[in-house]
Parts: sequence; structure tokens; C-alpha cells
Amino acid sequence: MAVAVIKDDRVIYLKGFGVLEAGGNAPVTPDTLFQIASTSKAFTTTAMAMLVDEKKMSWDDPVRKHVDYFHLSDSCADSLVTLRDVVSHRTGLSRHDELWDYGPWTREEVIRRIGGVELSKPFRSAYQYQNIMFMTAGEAVAGAAGMPWEQFVKTRIFEPLGMKRSVISESDWTRSERASSHRYDAKKQTFTPRSTNDYASLGPAGSIKSSARDLAQWVRFQLNEGMIDGKRLLSADALKETWKPQTVINETSTSDDNPVTNINTYGLGWRVQDYRGQMLVSHGGALNLYRAQVALLPQHKAGVVVLTNTNRGYGIIALRNAILDALIGKEKRDWNAHFLAREQSLDERSLESKQENEGKRHKNTKPSRELASYAGKYNSEAYGPLTVTVDNDRLVIDWTRLRLPLVHHHYDTFAAVLDEEDIDELVTFTLGSDGEVKSVLIFGQVFVK
Repeated sequence: MAVAVIKDDRVIYLKGFGVLEAGGNAPVTPDTLFQIASTSKAFTTTAMAMLVDEKKMSWDDPVRKHVDYFHLSDSCADSLVTLRDVVSHRTGLSRHDELWDYGPWTREEVIRRIGGVELSKPFRSAYQYQNIMFMTAGEAVAGAAGMPWEQFVKTRIFEPLGMKRSVISESDWTRSERASSHRYDAKKQTFTPRSTNDYASLGPAGSIKSSARDLAQWVRFQLNEGMIDGKRLLSADALKETWKPQTVINETSTSDDNPVTNINTYGLGWRVQDYRGQMLVSHGGALNLYRAQVALLPQHKAGVVVLTNTNRGYGIIALRNAILDALIGKEKRDWNAHFLAREQSLDERSLESKQENEGKRHKNTKPSRELASYAGKYNSEAYGPLTVTVDNDRLVIDWTRLRLPLVHHHYDTFAAVLDEEDIDELVTFTLGSDGEVKSVLIFGQVFVK
């Protein structure tokens, strides 16, 4: 873990804890790189704010003014969607992270493909976290600035802020001193190193790698409303626009995650809420089993950075909150106890859900057809080609980089479980009136045979 605390434009705490990799001796330092995942989103909206300052774009520009190939499948939404919509998670699209997580496609190809996916909510009606929309925002930055998003962030943000170690590309990351990724096993209470995937296409939504020291500079810049060491890089008005609430986060689970919050919203690349009566601007990140928290208390000129190289996300929220309480001067709360209980509750709910699904399973059934009838080539407009084969009396799905053995669940539904990819899906085949297999449903998408 690495931690930075900023108060009144000074870094008042900066320290690394533990080792780069379980079993090793190399220590984590304030300069160790971690993947900061979705806390990258605020870098993208800050880049947009800089271009708004320069009159090269407006928050309410149609997306296609800057990304001409962008579309939404709903014609009304497609005609109205703006840059503000895509960076406040209100387009009506649910996540569809499979497209960038498992797919081989470039950023442009992923953005084109999402145009073939149906909206799951009416346009501008609800908060639905959506990474591909932030990939689109990065392409809008590139279009307006005349340079790739990566170059803009490096030259206009990293370099002026003195973020000397921060990188974006996988090649720069692998050449740097970095913390290894670890999977936490709750049952065994062990941490196992694992390899990471190169998510270059994700880019503006979550591909920055940074250190506690560098992110302390980023927090100083944010708290100084666009200035660093007396130099203004961005107008205060443009920066503070990113802190303004845009979309209400009306998720029942958030109350347990935010017990001292009354109003929870999303701004432009930041979550904006009240915390013990104070304005809190923050964002979390989760990618390749790394976890990150960046939090600002603008009224106190204070901020916190917490980075870790394991997938135990509630631990760093507990620490973040404890530090926020100290900065605000509020009474101490045992956040470890609260979030350990929250973890346990979620684990219990997950087990209950699995038991409930198992209870609904119709046992002693069999597929409608012989396995060979399900084999073949399938296709989805958005998700592309998928192949089903029979291997050792078992159906196997091959899609992009995934190979998913299927276990019969009931009737024409099978289970696809791949622990290393956190996949636990029910896969359902549909037969036509002639009894022939017509399609398969997986990841919420219909692939037609």
C-alpha cells in the first residue's frame, strides 16, 4: 500500500507499506507505481476542461462533433447525446465491459461496437457506470486537441504537475518499478501474485499508472482549483464544473458503503457527495486486481490518496474514511469493523443468491437436443463471432480470448464458470419452432447461429 495526505497545499504524509510482491523483500515506496484504474477518469475530464477553457469544445457539444463515428442504438438518444452525458454516466447504456476486457478490438472498434447494443434505461433517466463512454470522451479530447489522449495527458497534465513517474502504456509500465498484482482469497486469507492484462483500449477510462507522490501533486492541483506552485493550468470555473453534481446515484447498495452520506451524485469524472456534512469529491479505481482511492475535501483544502495491489477494495475505503475523519476533526469511527461487516454481508448475499439459483434449478433434466446440435458459429452485431464446439462430451464456447467449458444446468441452459476471469454465467440456447438451435444468450447478449 502507498498513502499520501495533503493539507493546505502541503504533503503532510507520504509513505509506502509492505512489499512489491508477496514473498519478496523489495519495499513499496512513495514512488512505487500502481494501476490507478478508474481514478484516471478525472484526468480525462480535466483534459476536457482545459479544452473548454480554450474554446475547442463545450461540455454540451454533440459527441459526434468530435467523434464522428460515435452512435447510440436508440435514435432519440443518438440525436441528443452530448459530451456531458457520456462523462456523467447517463446515456442509458449499462456497462458491457466484456467488449474491452475480453475483446481484441481497438478503442475505436469498441466505441463503434457499443453503438449496436440496446440501451438498458431511457436516455438521461438513471446513473449507470459506463467505461466505454469515457473511452469515447478520450477520443473527443484527441479530436479537439489534434493529438492522442495519451499525449495530451502526458504533456498538459503529467509534465506541468511534475508527475515524473506516471505512465500510461503497458511498455512504460513494465519497465518501471511497480507493485505486482495480487488476488486475495477470502477463504484461505492468502494473496497470490498474478499477471496483468494490457488494457490499452480502455485508456481514458482507466489505464493510468501512478504513485502516491505523483498523485499528491494531482490532488494539490485539484484543491488549488487549477493551479500548481503559482502557475495556472486551468481556470477555476472550468475545473469546478467537473465537481458539480450531474446525475443522482440512486443505488440501494450505496447507503451501506456511505453511512455518513445523505446525497450521492456523479459529476464529470468525479463522485460528488456530502460526507459528515462536508463536500467530498472522490473516485475509486479497480483494475487488474489493483485498487485506488483519490478523495478531496475542498472546503478543508485537504485530500487523500490510497493505493494497493490487491483486490480487497473495502480495506482502502476504511483507511480513506479514517483519514478524512481526522482531517475534518470528527469523532473516530471503527471503519475497519464497518467494512469487514460489509464484506461479510456481501459474501453471505452472494452465497444466498447462488443457493437460490440452485434451488430454482430443475434437476434431472437434459438438453433438448444432442450436444452436436448446439455446435456451430454464432454472431452478435456488437460482440462479434462466437463458436460453440463439443469437446470430450462437453460444450465449449470460444469468444475472443475466452475459452469457456459449459456444464449442464437444466434444459437448454448451461453454466460457464472461469474463476481466474471472475466469470460465473448462465448460458441459454434457444430453439426455433422447427426444433433447431437458433441462438445463444451469454453476457446479456444474443448471438444468432
